[in-house]
Amino acid sequence: MNSLSKKQKLLLVDDDAIFVEIAKRTIEKTGAVESLKVFPDGEGAISFLKEHQSEPDIIPDFIFLDINMPFMDGWQFLDEYANFVNALSKKPEIYMVSSSVDDSDLRRAKEIPLVKDYIIKPVSLDSFKKILTNQL
Repeated sequence: MNSLSKKQKLLLVDDDAIFVEIAKRTIEKTGAVESLKVFPDGEGAISFLKEHQSEPDIIPDFIFLDINMPFMDGWQFLDEYANFVNALSKKPEIYMVSSSVDDSDLRRAKEIPLVKDYIIKPVSLDSFKKILTNQL
């Protein structure tokens, strides 16, 4: 990646501490990320996005969203997010990231226009690189 490439801002919404730690290290290795914020549930992520909705420099370029979390899961996050997405000064690309290989989860994610893709954990370095650098 050359020095002229845009560095990405990421939001990782996942309650699995082991996955978060591995994902952080993997994402760091891409060299494509300027900042990474982590929330253990959808509620914190929604609050963050609402608080900064008119600040395009703070809103992430990508959201990696787990499905199964306490308080507010990925589906509830998407329902809430849909209520204010048009007020955001920038529209992040959302990727569902889950260990679920359940066809119904995959179908449900594909039916939501806000979701760019569904990725099965663990997420490889190549997968993160493709997502983060194809947008540059």
